[in-house]
Amino acid sequence: MNDWQVIWSHQVEGPVNDVEVDEHGALVASGQTLFSLRSDGSLHWRSDQIFDVYSIEVAGSSVAILTGTSIHVLDRHSGRPLSDGRSIPGGYRQVLSRPGGGWVAADRGDHLHVFRPNGRGIRRLRVGPMRVLVGWLDREHLLMLDLDGALRCVRLHGEHAQRRIEDRRWMWCSSLERGRLLLLDVEGALHEGVPNPFGWDELERISDGDIEPYRAVRCMDGWWTMNLEGRVRHALEENHLGFGDDIVDHISSDGAGSILTATKEGLLRWSIAPGISGIRAEGRRTQEEEERRRLDWLQRSTMFESAQQAEDEGLWSRALELYRALGRDEDVRRILGLQEGSD
Repeated sequence: MNDWQVIWSHQVEGPVNDVEVDEHGALVASGQTLFSLRSDGSLHWRSDQIFDVYSIEVAGSSVAILTGTSIHVLDRHSGRPLSDGRSIPGGYRQVLSRPGGGWVAADRGDHLHVFRPNGRGIRRLRVGPMRVLVGWLDREHLLMLDLDGALRCVRLHGEHAQRRIEDRRWMWCSSLERGRLLLLDVEGALHEGVPNPFGWDELERISDGDIEPYRAVRCMDGWWTMNLEGRVRHALEENHLGFGDDIVDHISSDGAGSILTATKEGLLRWSIAPGISGIRAEGRRTQEEEERRRLDWLQRSTMFESAQQAEDEGLWSRALELYRALGRDEDVRRILGLQEGSD
């Protein structure tokens, strides 16, 4: 395996609190400012907030940020606010985009807050204490890591329910990346698995205890981890493959061939995988875009089936929400007519 190559570096005024990479470039939370950088490192736009921005989540053409005690939704392409912000006492500690549209945020207590794509609140669920939100198995099933290291699946639809998917305890786990998880067991061994609401589709031990990950991202050549000391390395290789012994505080990837690292003091480095250049890079971006379109079609298809089911069951509000999210204006008008007739 060849070394990764740094193609640009950039210094921003620290402190850097979070970074996120997508197909458009990078988003950097630095103090009270959110920067959008293009893939070549040039500034696209900036958005200044009243309080420090400490978390970023991107979903297509929207981005959610946590700042102070509030959550705000911005337009990804311009930085224009799409919401007035929603604030709660104590604030939020994590936000995830929801498949099919919307957001879910965990507060600093034991509640989840569900939002529409525009940042307007829908409901609050009391799910109990948790360590971190891991990711979505589908639109209605959210995986989280408990304080004692157990993986728990929460169902959001209807009367919410939850269950632990197994009895095993984990010291750490990554975010769910394209259906896959990286996990560290209590013996220090590293595992990779594909979870489902009731257990595992597959689970494989890939390392015997020589890695202590703090963060991880999945890229074209597998998992890259950042340990507690801030050193980046591949999960299955013995060397750093171009990242050297540089100490970083944040890491993010587009899932294809780019990784962005950042120090707390504001030094950003954009690295590309071996062989990613010219036509090959464009071809890989095209493949990623095709995959995103395929997944978007699957999500929309699932949403449409849920809307039809809600309509059949007389759940007018639920059907309206889904038809509106799909942009099916004719169905929205039809449901409104049925709703008025039932009244």
